[in-house]
Amino acid sequence: MLTSKFYEDVMHGADVEAATEFWRRNCSPTRPPPVHEAAGVTRPDETIRVPSGESCNDTSVGPSSYRPSVLASERVLLWTTPHGVTFQNQLEQLYPKSHIVKLFFVMAESLDEGTRNEYGAGLLRFIQFCDRLFIPEQDRMPASEVLLSIFIADAAGSISSSTADNWLAGLRFWHVINGAQWHGEHSECLRHVQRGLHHLAPPDLNPKQPSPITLESLIRLHQGLDYSNTFDTAVLAIACLIFWCSCRLEELVIPASDSPDMTKHVTRSVLPIVTQESNNVRRSIFHIPWTKNTGNNGADINVTSRDHFTCPHAALFRHLEANPNIPFHAPLFSFQTPTGAWTSMTEQWFLKRCDQIW
Repeated sequence: MLTSKFYEDVMHGADVEAATEFWRRNCSPTRPPPVHEAAGVTRPDETIRVPSGESCNDTSVGPSSYRPSVLASERVLLWTTPHGVTFQNQLEQLYPKSHIVKLFFVMAESLDEGTRNEYGAGLLRFIQFCDRLFIPEQDRMPASEVLLSIFIADAAGSISSSTADNWLAGLRFWHVINGAQWHGEHSECLRHVQRGLHHLAPPDLNPKQPSPITLESLIRLHQGLDYSNTFDTAVLAIACLIFWCSCRLEELVIPASDSPDMTKHVTRSVLPIVTQESNNVRRSIFHIPWTKNTGNNGADINVTSRDHFTCPHAALFRHLEANPNIPFHAPLFSFQTPTGAWTSMTEQWFLKRCDQIW
């Protein structure tokens, strides 16, 4: 199995020839045993019942040398098919293996860790679906528009439209990285299946997008928070930066306490944040390592004081002053607990606190 450290070594010009040999030994599948013929599917006479779907915790797949046991984030890179093997062999006839290895890794690095995980989850469901229907390996890539449509239709009633979109985006990337044609681009069949899936999804699977923070809602939040509480102080700072500085929540706060990604989320290593003042206007700048628009290039966040009690500059420094004893490696909006320890603010905690007031 390739590790994140191995990814970094390759990307930073480590022993690429050794990496190539590792790739050849561990990632080039041999010819698999013959597969079963695809199962025939007949239209039932009775009313079609929308299935409830299988447990999302089921990560088992049929044994195959095409699919080594790897992390979810590595599946789009390391799971392959007969078509993918042929494509790789063709590349090896034309280019040095070290360049081919770097090609694949650089393509994989176009996606952040979270996206690779989501794509890997969708690829797992596709492989499980194909295993259940005994779809031959050679028919799984390039996947026909009918196969893609049946795959998504099979999940109707158990997944949301956004989940289906993520699954298809992952399958498309998997095709691209394996040099396979993608038949889902202009498929009328697949387009109608996606529409139908949206209508069949239970309401809780297609939740409405949260409303953007408005000045009115920010004022209500300011009035409802307790500023003797370090958690609430962090909540206001985040909300003010989102509103006044046009930030996104996922750019400032980690998604969960067990999933910090310090290459993607800003930490307290940006401290101290310098303040400049001119004409009674205070201005500070700090850098965040990732944004939705710029990716890993990040962006500078310009925090300018406002003549308003929801001033983002005041809210940010109130948070920093209320939470002084937190290590530099911690996320920027970590907060101290009553016991003197610290913990990281998460998206879920932030949204839940806002919902309690709004």
